[in-house]
Amino acid sequence: MEFQGITESSYVIKPVDASRANMVPQVFRSIYGDNFPVEYVYHSDQIMSKIRAGCLKSSLALDASGMPIGYIAMYMSAPSPGLWEACNLLVVPGCGSGDLAWALLQHYLHPENRSDTDCDGIFEEAVCHHYFTQLGCSKLGFVDCALALDHMDGASFREHAPETGRVACLLQFYERSDGREACYLPEQYFEFLQGLFAGLRPRTLLPGSASLPVEGETKHYDKSFAAAGMWRVSVSSIGSGWGAFLDELLVQARLRQVVSLQVVLSVGLPYTSAAVEQMQQRGFFMGGIFPRWFGADGIMMQQVLGKEPDYGGIKLYGTVAKSLLTFIQHDRESVTK
Repeated sequence: MEFQGITESSYVIKPVDASRANMVPQVFRSIYGDNFPVEYVYHSDQIMSKIRAGCLKSSLALDASGMPIGYIAMYMSAPSPGLWEACNLLVVPGCGSGDLAWALLQHYLHPENRSDTDCDGIFEEAVCHHYFTQLGCSKLGFVDCALALDHMDGASFREHAPETGRVACLLQFYERSDGREACYLPEQYFEFLQGLFAGLRPRTLLPGSASLPVEGETKHYDKSFAAAGMWRVSVSSIGSGWGAFLDELLVQARLRQVVSLQVVLSVGLPYTSAAVEQMQQRGFFMGGIFPRWFGADGIMMQQVLGKEPDYGGIKLYGTVAKSLLTFIQHDRESVTK
């Protein structure tokens, strides 16, 4: 896969290949030491394996002497193969300015740097203890969609260390194709979710008022970062025993010492109201929308386990994101009374 380099007076951005893959761990260690929660970034062979498999796109910023001073990557991490996550944006401390970070942020939005033809969108989970990525993505046309409380362990940050123990993340989304499926929204949140979807391309929004299935099995896709205390479960269909599934999920989350538990539920399912009601009964509260997550859109319900959320360190740039936090706080209070 070929990307054209973006040349400036002091650096050039080039794709990671076998000759440069060993530079990627250097960039991560300059910021996180050995504490970044995704292990493959420290191993050049694993990086190249993912690039060759087509699930990772990554590029390095190199200075005039060929040393790495920045890194940008996109990864297939959602259940839908039509989504890319803008998963890493790093600038080596002392080696770059805001101009370099801005160039890296824009890199994969330039058509000449993309080889995908069936991409529904790009999402970014911006840390919320500073504004840079949120601000940059907003200027590039990303829409604020969901807020995951206590998503990351603050101890993993060597630079720009957060003021609190946990860091929230804002999901921002850049849509590149029209949705094809109706969205069945839980009636408990219909008006609120309708407002969030207004920032995206038009959808058909309907109440998810059907009854839960009484047979079949629940199909789900897991993403877990044990070191970060985060577990995200994406549910594409529900079978019999939804309540029992949720109860077991909570048991396993506590055994795994999960702090941030997130369940993304497909709104391609016509029974979202009943599904969400059982989640609310177990302490789950609103997180926002995950556009095109399954091909169909998703809504995220969440819990923060074993502690109160670290609200104090959350810094949000956009009006929608600020309103989202206010709604989440009130919703959490309503389900935990």
